[in-house]
Amino acid sequence: MKAILNNIKENLYNVFIMGNASNMQIVKVWALLAVPMLTLYVAVGHFPR
Repeated sequence: MKAILNNIKENLYNVFIMGNASNMQIVKVWALLAVPMLTLYVAVGHFPR
């Protein structure tokens, strides 16, 4: 579990702080941020039409 959290932390750091992330790191960060946001949109009922 600690390795997974360190991997997520490293991906976020490379994407937002360093700016030298690989394509796979960008995809992981996008999924990490998109899934909760889409869940909130669907739960609240204001999903864009």
